[in-house]
Amino acid sequence: MDGKPATSAASDAVIRERPRAAGEVGEIAARRASCLSCAARARTVCAPLPAAAIDRVALLRLPPRRVATGGTIYAEQDSCVEYFTVLDGWVGLAAGLEDGSRLILDYALPGDFFGFQANPAAPRPQSAFAVTQARLCPLPRAGVEALIGRDPAVAAHLSHLIAVHEARAHDHLVDSNGREAHERVAHLLIELYFRQRHRLPAERDETIDLPLTLALIGEAVGLTPVHVSRTLRRLREGGVLRLRLGRLRIIDPDALIRASGVEDRPLADEVGAG
Repeated sequence: MDGKPATSAASDAVIRERPRAAGEVGEIAARRASCLSCAARARTVCAPLPAAAIDRVALLRLPPRRVATGGTIYAEQDSCVEYFTVLDGWVGLAAGLEDGSRLILDYALPGDFFGFQANPAAPRPQSAFAVTQARLCPLPRAGVEALIGRDPAVAAHLSHLIAVHEARAHDHLVDSNGREAHERVAHLLIELYFRQRHRLPAERDETIDLPLTLALIGEAVGLTPVHVSRTLRRLREGGVLRLRLGRLRIIDPDALIRASGVEDRPLADEVGAG
């Protein structure tokens, strides 16, 4: 088919220069400045866009959205109308089970892009909720599809993000089916450390934010809160780590790395590709 994809026409119409009122010019300038100063920009779907092209996102994004702790961002079976970047806070992605419990598939941290799905016309296959107070950047589905269609760098970077998510999902499957309880918990903790620091822990007493309850850890690794508590106590008494008041202190990084198994299955890196 000749010409641009149909979905890009609306986006081009928005972006194309035309006479603007003073208030509109000010709004565009504010949006542009907000996007250029965004701390999440280096990691999310718009990372490949140079400063000169940031209007492609600035003009289509919706106002930032705040969600209280425990609040629902979208539910299973909802229509997919928006994709999201986490600006602040933590988000959980979960699937409900027939017995009323849920399985946490992944956590989205600041800078993570989530909500994208293979068939955007299909209902949501999972829910998203705020683990902590969260601030999100919503992008309308149609606008993102237009952006992908007209900018190969954005499409390539999105494919990298999807590959990282797939690799992490494979690791979670191995955890739940092939590792002992302390190995599952250790792997999750190392993964979350790596995603915040983009390296493995190397020194004693390094700390990271870990705003997860025993239940939230258990739902991510397929263990009961009681079993998670026992496992953390075992690691604490072994001088490996300490988890207190939403902070994880890694006392013996080598022991935690060995228990996690990441030396045999390296973690996928979200930085520097795409």
